[in-house]
Amino acid sequence: MTKLNFRLFICFLFTCTLAFAQKQETIFDVIFKGKKIGTLHAQETKSDSKSFKELTVDTKSTFLLIPIYMESEIRTTQEKGILIEGTAYRNASRKSSDVNATIRKIGFRLYERERNGVKDKMKSKPIRFCVVDLYFKEPLKIKEVFSNMYVEMLQLKQIDTGKYQLITPDNNHSIYNYANGKLVSIEANTLLGKIVSKRI
Repeated sequence: MTKLNFRLFICFLFTCTLAFAQKQETIFDVIFKGKKIGTLHAQETKSDSKSFKELTVDTKSTFLLIPIYMESEIRTTQEKGILIEGTAYRNASRKSSDVNATIRKIGFRLYERERNGVKDKMKSKPIRFCVVDLYFKEPLKIKEVFSNMYVEMLQLKQIDTGKYQLITPDNNHSIYNYANGKLVSIEANTLLGKIVSKRI
């Protein structure tokens, strides 16, 4: 193969990769008591029939002179719109809220899941909408979403136009606000107070 042909071949491969792999990224400032304490980063990569989503959060602050931090990461792989595997990790100053969780589709209506060392199987229709999906599209007519952090389905309530409440088992409910179909902010209730993430 001549040098010219080789260069043309490399250019062709690069163009094909751009055509078939699409990436979408969104960044949010995490704000507590009026001060930025960290960043939330949401990223989706699409390739052929698969979608890979990643959500990372890194925050540091102090409350009553006590240092507070939290880092978390959620990853999902969906094929033809169906969740086939996912992971969730959270490391926080309050160790009781640390999480290590995984889920994997092992049958048509069956998933294998594990959370903090407890493993079982979950019967479910194919999962098509996860919490991480809330960062990429408005959940129109969606009433429940799958949480990789809790490895279970959570109730989602529309409370106003473009405004949805996610109900969690520990009552740390969150509000997701949309404008023109895009997520613009998240309000999360925590034991320390309200934390707001704003799109930048």
